[in-house]
Amino acid sequence: MYSDNGFKRRPSAEQSAVFDKMAAEIRSTRCGAVSFKMQDVLVITPFSEECDLFLFMEKEYSLFKTGKKSFTELRLAAQEAALRKCEVYPRVTLDLIYDIFAKLSGISPEGRDRMIRLECELIEHFSFPRECGKSLFRLAKAEKKRTVIISESIYPAETVRSILENCGYGSYDELVVVSEIKNCTAESWYEAALSKSGTSAGKLLHIGGSVAFDVELPIIKGSKSLLLVPTMQLMEKSGRILGYIRKKHLYDYDSSKYLALHCVLGLYAAYAFDFPQNKKALSDFCGDGCMLGFLGAGAAALDEKALAGGGKMRPLIIDALKRDEKILDGLDDFRKMLDDHFGCSLEKYGCEGCGEILDFLEECCASADRELFRPYLSTDSLKKWSASVKEPEILPFSGKKQKDNALNRIADKMFPPGTKVRNITEGILAKGHKKQR
Repeated sequence: MYSDNGFKRRPSAEQSAVFDKMAAEIRSTRCGAVSFKMQDVLVITPFSEECDLFLFMEKEYSLFKTGKKSFTELRLAAQEAALRKCEVYPRVTLDLIYDIFAKLSGISPEGRDRMIRLECELIEHFSFPRECGKSLFRLAKAEKKRTVIISESIYPAETVRSILENCGYGSYDELVVVSEIKNCTAESWYEAALSKSGTSAGKLLHIGGSVAFDVELPIIKGSKSLLLVPTMQLMEKSGRILGYIRKKHLYDYDSSKYLALHCVLGLYAAYAFDFPQNKKALSDFCGDGCMLGFLGAGAAALDEKALAGGGKMRPLIIDALKRDEKILDGLDDFRKMLDDHFGCSLEKYGCEGCGEILDFLEECCASADRELFRPYLSTDSLKKWSASVKEPEILPFSGKKQKDNALNRIADKMFPPGTKVRNITEGILAKGHKKQR
């Protein structure tokens, strides 16, 4: 089902069943060609936040810096401006983003070109194959189906080709770089993919990560489609951990001091949800000891202060994490994955926030996850833990960025999100914003 990645954890029975169903569609005689979205389906990165890659570029930017704003702030602002200008994401290119970035930052043309080269080098370096997507791609090749890869990336075609080659996808039959399609829209990839597939719409099977553009659109056009949900979306919706952490750092979570924590969560998403699996009731780790060991023991191992802190249950939890075989397997997988993707490069950023996974376990551990500790805790300890556990305050799942500004902070204090007055106010402001546009 998958290539040997060296991990001790293997996909669960549920994950294997999902993969087998997808594989059956590729093997079907009704399928003559398979198109794959590149981003999130064939290729992923070890990051959990949009800003993470840019934080690695701050040192280089400091050589050209002309103002007070950080590279990350300016780079994100330039991308947002490029999207407003182009109206649809597939038309946004790295060159356009950096044209705007140069105006915002005052950087020289030489500095602009140097930052572009660095970003391309970094995205090539950090990109790696999603094992589920790669297994499906290899199956399509083995079944002699024509393969088409669709890239909606902002990066130039040569960078896209390098990423695919580095990730082991060099044998594809056709490549569609959507930004190169004249007057492209969010739907342009379909006609290009169908044309290059060499088959009819009814024999084209598409695999992508968006319900609207990778499932509904192909079906409307007469093709069949499969949804391979991005790993971060699966992780976010599988439990309360990410919402708990983001809530604690509502306004400064994008800062570099949390980069190690971001990367730990990004690695966890790739480790646990490469092959899709659904949320399990009363569990934040899908009842899987390896997943608990990867994130719980792995993150704690980076933060020595967290090991010494906490309440009365903290020493008992840490002791249990050190004794369970599955948890230790997950910890070994964490160390391997962290070293494979980052080596020692995260050390200079510190480990701020990594110990909060232990805080979450002690304060909010779900009942199914507490069962993983049962063999190592007394009945009395389990009862006391259960009595002290509370429902965490979390930031609801949302793809929108939280902006750090004084008005937001004042609004949150005066009218907390979700209250009637706040909802009415935001509705009025939203209408005013639409009129201005």
